Amino acid sequence: MSYSWFKSSKGTPVEASDGNRLRGAAPVGLLADMPPLERTLVHLLRQWCDGEAGRIALAEDFTAIFGPEQAAHEVNSLAHLIMLMVQMGRRPLMRHHAQCACLGGDESAFAQLVAAATAGDREDAMAFALTLLPPDIAYEAVQVAELVGHAALVIIRKHSATGGHFAPSATRH
Repeated sequence: MSYSWFKSSKGTPVEASDGNRLRGAAPVGLLADMPPLERTLVHLLRQWCDGEAGRIALAEDFTAIFGPEQAAHEVNSLAHLIMLMVQMGRRPLMRHHAQCACLGGDESAFAQLVAAATAGDREDAMAFALTLLPPDIAYEAVQVAELVGHAALVIIRKHSATGGHFAPSATRH
């Protein structure tokens, strides 16, 4: 079993030269108000972008749910999607801290992209992808997003069966 991921200094909230947060970090809602799939996707994004410790904890969570071989595939799909967003994005991907109750604009677009791709709504998924990515990368992101979304649905089902919801094990503020 092997997991691979990238290291990048991009993907964390930064401030513009005038001291204001960049547009993608603007709060557009609350995580608690999101449907389970979208909320789980935002948690996955935040935990992944939290650094090496978050990625390791996420890989351990996936291994407990999917088993070692399938977990490696699912983690690598998530890593690929986030790499596209972070390294190929039109601008830096903005996100909130792991336990922040707010939902940022970029986080919402990411979650909606994956949710639409998972539901088979490729046109909607492309519309969300194009808000974050250049056109030549958006198509690939939609393909990978569908895989990530199906994995997130399995995670939600597993946690629902045990009476809970997905809460990453390495979250911290």
